[in-house]
Amino acid sequence: MPYNYSLLSILGTWGIAMGSHMYAVAAVNTSGKNTVYDNANPRNQWDELRARLPPDLFARSQRAQAASENGLEILGFWGAAVLAGNVAKLSTDSLNNHALVFLGSRVLYSMLYINISSLKLSALRSLVWGVGIAAISNLLWQSTVALNA
Repeated sequence: MPYNYSLLSILGTWGIAMGSHMYAVAAVNTSGKNTVYDNANPRNQWDELRARLPPDLFARSQRAQAASENGLEILGFWGAAVLAGNVAKLSTDSLNNHALVFLGSRVLYSMLYINISSLKLSALRSLVWGVGIAAISNLLWQSTVALNA
């Protein structure tokens, strides 16, 4: 029987979100503008950073932080879907495949979020986000069907 790593994907989702956050911090701290990420006041520093950083660096670091926040926002939904799938005793293959699709979508989503600055291309990021939502929805659907069989 294959190893069920679906529960670990919850931790992986958190790790991807933290990776985007760490990228934002590193971008600010290595800007060469004698500017540091204010960990004591992280949510209220962006106006000051906007004035101190080059516009492209500021925008990229702010998008990285937004990608991190989005990852944390979706974490609960993903965790609930994984737990439902395990409670419903879905097959390990199904759980692992959903986890792989979801984690892959989160990595790609974060990379696109950080690097895409145009409105037109942002639709690609939204499409990848939708793949992750589809994985959550399908896992919850399969769990509901299995629990009511």
